[in-house]
Amino acid sequence: MAHSHNHTIPAITANEINRSFLIGIALNVVYVLIELFYGWKGDSTALLSDAVHNIGDISGLLLAFAAFRFQKIKAGKIFTYGFKKGSVLASFINSLLLAFAIGAIAWEGVQHIIHPSPVNGTLVMIVAAIGIVINFTSALLFKKREKDDLNIKAAYWHLMADALVSLGVVVAGLLIRFTGWYFMDGIAALLVAVVILFSTWSLFKDSIISILDGVPSSINSDEIKEHLLEIAGVKDVHHIHIWSMSTSENAITCHILIQNTTDLVSIKQQLKKELAEHNISHSTLEFETDEEKCADINF
Repeated sequence: MAHSHNHTIPAITANEINRSFLIGIALNVVYVLIELFYGWKGDSTALLSDAVHNIGDISGLLLAFAAFRFQKIKAGKIFTYGFKKGSVLASFINSLLLAFAIGAIAWEGVQHIIHPSPVNGTLVMIVAAIGIVINFTSALLFKKREKDDLNIKAAYWHLMADALVSLGVVVAGLLIRFTGWYFMDGIAALLVAVVILFSTWSLFKDSIISILDGVPSSINSDEIKEHLLEIAGVKDVHHIHIWSMSTSENAITCHILIQNTTDLVSIKQQLKKELAEHNISHSTLEFETDEEKCADINF
């Protein structure tokens, strides 16, 4: 009996994803050049440090784009799954880049609080506001597949984090413009670092689980077993292993105890259909009958 789940991947082609990456990278390169120019011209440490942060995120986007391309490489004799796992590794590296960005923002924030310096608040607001528009627009390019691919999720959160950083800089510029409290620049940076930390924790956790071949957080193995047992002819399901082949593909191996082999073809088709409903596209099933003694029956 198949169950309805909200795992349907939106209709979006590889070319559209490629275009999203290239547009996102191009927009951010343009914005970094703007930040560097006006940060240098207006003597704004906030804009210059944010530009450095954005440069780090551009490298993250390039890494994510390369990982997406790796998934398209065909399998071979040595790498029988191809380079799909490379997308998981890239996602982990992206989460580390975000962690370094958080550290850099926090460090700059403390320095600005201890040693505040005069800044043109209006200039900071205008440039940072442009950053919000560019980063938010870039993030929307990946929103459609953000929940289905951990690697695209990494790119999405990179851009959303940049938009938050830019928002923090806008608020700092606003306060500086109307109060002259230059130390507020540092306080805003610290608050933004905390927001980014909370928003990217799940990304780091999911990538670690994938690297260690753990069950993806989006999958409930108990629920899957329960649904498989509801299929007519299935008596038991054991020795279950579920892991991520890539940031968008999941796999399972398990033993299926059946009443008899008469309806094996039908049972197999129903099992495959049910697993697909749970976003598991690759399955290896070993069928058993009561005549067999499986050593892993309690696994």
